[in-house]
Amino acid sequence: MLVGTYLFGVVSDRLGRRFGFQITIAIFAVFCGLSAFAQNVEQLAVLRFLTGIGIGGLAPVDTAIMTEFMPKHSRGKLMALWALFFPAGGVVAAFAARLIVPEIGWRALFLVGVTPAFLVLLIRMLIPESPRFLLTIGRTDEARKSAEWLGMKPLSAAMATAIVNAQPSAQLKSRSQVTLKTLFSMDYRNRTVMLWLLWFFWSFSYFGLLLWLPSLLAQYHNFEPTDVFTFVIGFMTAGIVGRILVASVIDKLGRRYSIFLLGLGAAVMAVVFGYQTDHTSLYVAGFIFAAFHDGGLSAIAPYTPELYPTQHRATGVGYAQAWGRVAAILSPVTVGYLLSAGLMSVFIVFGAGYLLAAIVVFAFNTETSGLVLEEASLEAVGSNKHDVETGCKVSEDVAELRFGG
Repeated sequence: MLVGTYLFGVVSDRLGRRFGFQITIAIFAVFCGLSAFAQNVEQLAVLRFLTGIGIGGLAPVDTAIMTEFMPKHSRGKLMALWALFFPAGGVVAAFAARLIVPEIGWRALFLVGVTPAFLVLLIRMLIPESPRFLLTIGRTDEARKSAEWLGMKPLSAAMATAIVNAQPSAQLKSRSQVTLKTLFSMDYRNRTVMLWLLWFFWSFSYFGLLLWLPSLLAQYHNFEPTDVFTFVIGFMTAGIVGRILVASVIDKLGRRYSIFLLGLGAAVMAVVFGYQTDHTSLYVAGFIFAAFHDGGLSAIAPYTPELYPTQHRATGVGYAQAWGRVAAILSPVTVGYLLSAGLMSVFIVFGAGYLLAAIVVFAFNTETSGLVLEEASLEAVGSNKHDVETGCKVSEDVAELRFGG
């Protein structure tokens, strides 16, 4: 997943959102299906690695194209609602595994899982390229058609003329290849550092706890296997509720304050959860904590792509999310060492991770809520201001017609 996150963000910025949108789900579908026919552990490990490349690539590509299709007034809500389907899928997958594996085996689980992936691939083939991306590379006629697809009707004469007349500036044309130097240019270095730290700290706490939670419940609180399953499903469901609540307020409260408050809440509730001993209080504190720790990702989801311009949005998102993948690798190992100092040390360290994420975002002091994407990303500034505003305002207007304000 780490490899895919790094790779396909760059690919999407160079070859287009639509290409990455389709190839990542195709990689996932093909190798997930082939996993059902693995003959040994080594083959299964290789196939799961290749499947992970597709899964990892989905996030930056999907985030970029979804952001570029959304209108400013409801972009946060729509992106947050999109993000809640990740844990929702996790709940469905858990039930599927519980029902399928005991009856017909693990191979059938892969075959069942690949079916919706191929359906998604077929649906994605119907979705056009992002009009914002097309405008940055001068493909104005295709941008007009994409905008018409988004609005579900022909553009007005004024809108169509604005798109046809929009041309990418020399500055945009010269930046077709995105590098780390681009992400650390004067306008974006602070954004890049903030996002890398945010994704690392939040993911360190999020995945460390999520992956160890079943073992901690069984070992330290004497949960039976069925009780562990019930708790984890409830925990994930509470996280989905948290994401829904975040979606309802994020465009009004703003990204920065939402992440800050959710980080503080997650930090406090992680420690409170760790102190509980009886099962009832574990359920109550754990589910409240889950709403904060999962809800925060639905606020981070729209914030990250909004901070980068179209020509390197997917790359910026991919590199930031990759630091989250690194944290997800390190945190489970760290828990093993922390447990030697006692169970509470685990929850204190995880609480500190959420707190640090909240502090980083609050100190950054940049809000993107309610801004046109080109303004939030600093794209509509400098020498290319007129070119960007002329064409991309049409995309924003069409998105408003399609999704409402």
